[in-house]
Amino acid sequence: MELRHLRYFAAVADELHFTRAAERLHISTPSLTKQIQQLEHGLGALLFVRTKRKVSLTDAGMRFFEEARRTLQQAEHAELVAKLAGRGELGSIKIGYVSSAACTGALAAAVASYRVSHPLVSLSVVKLQSPDQLVQLSEGRLDIGFVRPPAQYPVGISGLVVVRQPIIIALPRAHKLAALKSIPAAMLAGERFIAPTNETELGMFQHTAAVGQKGKFTAHIVERIPDLFTTVALVAAGVGVAVVPQSCSCIQIPGVAYKPLSGRTKPAEMVAAFRRDERSPAVMAFIQQVRNQATKLSRAI
Repeated sequence: MELRHLRYFAAVADELHFTRAAERLHISTPSLTKQIQQLEHGLGALLFVRTKRKVSLTDAGMRFFEEARRTLQQAEHAELVAKLAGRGELGSIKIGYVSSAACTGALAAAVASYRVSHPLVSLSVVKLQSPDQLVQLSEGRLDIGFVRPPAQYPVGISGLVVVRQPIIIALPRAHKLAALKSIPAAMLAGERFIAPTNETELGMFQHTAAVGQKGKFTAHIVERIPDLFTTVALVAAGVGVAVVPQSCSCIQIPGVAYKPLSGRTKPAEMVAAFRRDERSPAVMAFIQQVRNQATKLSRAI
């Protein structure tokens, strides 16, 4: 028994008329009659009582009709699910982010926009440090990662820049440099710096080192903190100063001042990292949407 047999049977059961059912199915009446006879033979049960005046369902036919309708509905649902998934309109995506991604607005904008255009795709968002995100992307446990760009991506991973923004200095509001409109890098020599835990070029540490290089000093690191929110809290406590992206100024903790650096400095970047060989239509649609929004997001910061 094939699915077409169920469709033929259901049409006759609906119409209780072979000619009308055949017209509905766009086949000839003799062909439909033959298909129903083959179905009855395969089941070993009579499904219709046929007379010259009317066609009616047998008891077996009525019970079979109930099951046939359920099967056809499930088949239609399965077909729809496959089509939606193939177009990237159904599925699930796991997204990682670092805390500063929330400040830039890149994460919120991407997720909000995608939910509108792909309401049937399930989105799971989890906070992870950049190195952990890159590992999970490589292992297939994460689909998209909003991270600070590494010096070198793992094999098979690419990054799309979604935000570029200046770096600024977070310092205690009572600090003598807080009265300045902008701070020359050289004036930060001798300051106590709070920096990220990762000492490679991944994340914000490279910018702390670059400020020292610009000011011709080596930054004296007194604390290493994994996220910007805790960093700003320690700045407010007077532990030290910190080099942070401009978007970090949205973290309004009493006792903290944010000041731009004098002169030109390398901007801080936020990237959406993903697998180059990604095959999920839903994930590929998310990547394309982020790509389309990248310019607008960069201008908004």
